[in-house]
Amino acid sequence: MKIKNNIVKEPKVSLIITYYNLSKYINPCVSSVLNQNYQNFEIIIVNDNSDNENSFILKQFEKNKKIKIINLKENQGQLCAFMEGLKAAKGEFICMIDADDILLPNYINTLLYTHLNNNFALVSCACGIINENDEVLSLNYSNNPIYASQKTVNYKEIETLLKVDDKFTLKKVKAPFALWSWNPSSSAMFRREALKILDFYPDKAFWKTGADKVIFSLLHLVGGSVNISCVCYLYRYHNLNNSQSTKPVGTKKYLNDIYIEKLINWNKKIRLDTLKMFMNNKSNLIRLFNKFNYVKMFFKIVFCIDLKVCLKFFKALIFKLF
Repeated sequence: MKIKNNIVKEPKVSLIITYYNLSKYINPCVSSVLNQNYQNFEIIIVNDNSDNENSFILKQFEKNKKIKIINLKENQGQLCAFMEGLKAAKGEFICMIDADDILLPNYINTLLYTHLNNNFALVSCACGIINENDEVLSLNYSNNPIYASQKTVNYKEIETLLKVDDKFTLKKVKAPFALWSWNPSSSAMFRREALKILDFYPDKAFWKTGADKVIFSLLHLVGGSVNISCVCYLYRYHNLNNSQSTKPVGTKKYLNDIYIEKLINWNKKIRLDTLKMFMNNKSNLIRLFNKFNYVKMFFKIVFCIDLKVCLKFFKALIFKLF
């Protein structure tokens, strides 16, 4: 994307990488960001009080003018680390990147193009899957909220394997509040203005992991969201992340018990906390979004139940019983 005009400027994108003891993966992650087709961006790495060995790895990036490193004095968790990065960010469009993922060269271009041609608070792309050895496991993962195009692909070389069409489809998310409908953290680009609602969220420290659950749900509530079918990044499975239990085995998600318990707690937590946030910050939120939108959002939170939510509730109940 190039804007040939002496007055109009290309928007700046801030990519906030939340980092905690992932030295094995940070180099390919940062390299993939630096290799973007769209170059008006900054990288903010928030080191969430990693151990000495993992912190030392970040020193190699200090001389790069595109990269800013923030070292936290104590471990605060993913959401708090993201918020620290957001304070330093200069871009109007923001991404939260997991330090173990890899962005494809079209990542910023595609998400930014979608934002500029639509009015959503959040745009989420499709993802491919890689393992801890960088081997590609899937580019049309069945758990994507919207499938990638079913195009025949030439698998002769990795460059061809990762080539993405210029054409892709968009699907507006119509899910009720807090029903997960996107791909994980690195899939998304946010409008900065929409992120202001996070300032009022009451318990950021709870979200040591799973911060995308809060951010995506609140931004979808504030300004809507869309999923696009274009594969723009590679999500990594390894033994340290939440999705280690959701290996691509076909069309089903086989989650381990620990992760299911975590999901149940997340779903209860976000609904109660958001209601508390709206009741305790009424005047501030009305000032930010106006009275009509405040009431509209409040009722979306209160009545965030539909058939899919009920089904998930009964599944959780069965899990508890057994």
